[in-house]
Amino acid sequence: MKFFRPTENTHFHIDYTWFEKNGQDVNVLINKCLTPEQMEQLADEPLDEPLDVVDEQTGEVQRVTKAVQFIREARAGDPDFIGPKTPVSEAVFRIFLLNNNQPLSAADLAARINRKPEEILRQFGSRVVYNGIRAVSE
Repeated sequence: MKFFRPTENTHFHIDYTWFEKNGQDVNVLINKCLTPEQMEQLADEPLDEPLDVVDEQTGEVQRVTKAVQFIREARAGDPDFIGPKTPVSEAVFRIFLLNNNQPLSAADLAARINRKPEEILRQFGSRVVYNGIRAVSE
């Protein structure tokens, strides 16, 4: 197997199949993005229930969970959702939750979380997979 070395222009995304292949539940990570108050507010809701949501930009219908939709509505403008102390792997995961998992380059991700592209590549440019985030071309 040939090793792929990503660059600043390499695009990444959440590879949801990685969770399935590794016996992990992506909903655990998604639910960790909610504050305790939000979890309490949603206590009676099945957070992994799928919803059909229309993308306002493309008109495309997307299937997301209630938790993801709530995050997009309630946390997108929250300055604490992705702050300077948020670990890189969590910050990038959260970016992809907010942007419907549209692939972004290491340089784009770095700009969005106010880090250097080298930090993104150091975290996601190896064979170890963090939070299901992988290069699109892998």
